Amino acid sequence: MDYNKLQNLSYSQLKELTRIMELPPKRNKNDIINSIIPCFQEWEEYRKHKIEHWQYIKQLGEKGKEGTTFLVKTDKFSSKETYYAMKTFNKKKSPQKLILEATLQQKASEVGVAPQIVDIDPISKTITMQCMDKHLWDMLMKTRQLSTNQQRQIISIYKKLDKINIFHGDANLMNYMYQGKKLYMIDFGMSREINTTLIKKLGTKTPNLTIMTLGLILKLKKMQFNPNSWEYLKQFLTTEQKLQFSL
Repeated sequence: MDYNKLQNLSYSQLKELTRIMELPPKRNKNDIINSIIPCFQEWEEYRKHKIEHWQYIKQLGEKGKEGTTFLVKTDKFSSKETYYAMKTFNKKKSPQKLILEATLQQKASEVGVAPQIVDIDPISKTITMQCMDKHLWDMLMKTRQLSTNQQRQIISIYKKLDKINIFHGDANLMNYMYQGKKLYMIDFGMSREINTTLIKKLGTKTPNLTIMTLGLILKLKKMQFNPNSWEYLKQFLTTEQKLQFSL
């Protein structure tokens, strides 16, 4: 940007610009310009290192409640073929909630149960992460059955999440994805830290194993999957849960 062009603006125009940019008021034209220039420089750096860093390839899946996920390539000026999944949120998503979601997912990725986070952008409202291969959902729609191996992997994920004190909170079947033969958990938008308050509220120190397992079984049952789809899962339910839901 040619910052000399700011000199061509009138005092009233510059004053209005500082109001729009939410900058402190200044008494003279030069002071206003000197306060504006760093903001433009900061924006140019952000545009270069964040916005222009990513090349959008295509949309991944359907548009969700919170936003849309895209396949992106890092550094469009490079020939290196490195692809990631960028989750873009609607503008109502608060920066604090976005950062919390990314932080909890990154913590889960460190124990091997979630995609690794590579970039967080609270301004453009995006989280960029390791790209997965396919949804578990797509496989289930063909087989109509959750295999014992898949059930074991899900239980392993739940146990690890409980161990690191993260309650995922959403048993939606769309929240499981494969990379190779390994299953991962995605979408940590409803996740919370397992603390004393949550333990007291839910009545368990292992809400993923206790509550998520039940939620998953009930979804499978409602969709009329083969009963073998929860045969391994149900051993982790309490006697009360089995009786209450006829499992």
